[in-house]
Amino acid sequence: MTIRPADARRRLLAGLLAVPLLPGVARAQPRTVAYEAVERGVTTRLVLRIDGAQVTGELLEGSLRLAVAATLQGQRLQQGRMTDPGSGRRILGFDGELRGAELMLTVRPDAPNPARTLAMRRVEAGAPAAAAAAPRAAGAGGLDPAIVGRWRHESQINSPGGAGGFASFATVRTLELSADGRVRQWVRSAGGGGNWSHQGGETMEFSGHWQARGAEIWVRPDGGADFVRAAGYRRVGERLVTESAQGRQIWER
Repeated sequence: MTIRPADARRRLLAGLLAVPLLPGVARAQPRTVAYEAVERGVTTRLVLRIDGAQVTGELLEGSLRLAVAATLQGQRLQQGRMTDPGSGRRILGFDGELRGAELMLTVRPDAPNPARTLAMRRVEAGAPAAAAAAPRAAGAGGLDPAIVGRWRHESQINSPGGAGGFASFATVRTLELSADGRVRQWVRSAGGGGNWSHQGGETMEFSGHWQARGAEIWVRPDGGADFVRAAGYRRVGERLVTESAQGRQIWER
């Protein structure tokens, strides 16, 4: 069969005109949206750049700044992660649900910490966060991502023996500085000698909130009104070194 040039042109033209009618060909342009929530006087701002199913952005809370990445499926943010923008280390996991002008954000720290849910309202993406727009109160601090996590310190006392025999007593403390501003510390002790032994369970010593002010850690106990200085600190390699009235302590992850 012979196809005449005029027929070929008509078929080609019909094919080109049909392309825009196919569903799903046009792709939505990337957009930037921002959400804010205020909880206990602390403003959390989440800025998201949505490009198809890929979501990137950042979370701002005081001096804390975390990189954000997730996947958008319908109206749900899935497989979300917040990372330290300097090292790329994962800090928190999260998911969320878009409900019109509201975002229900659920932050999921590593076990055994409970999840935290924030009801965030949409704001202008270019507007400054409320926390940045308002003057910071004197002495107010932020969070230092470099020390967020669980830290462990162990101390041991040995007796040289003598009439009572040799004895050893060890104390292990676990310090948890969470990215949501919570702080908790537990202690566990064990000891023994020639004919005795002691094994203590883990006891919580402190629970409250923390801030980093310069090179110092400040804490406020649950139910307390004010932050107080807990210790000076610095990072030395992968260790956290604190100095307080109790002396110098070296913590490891």
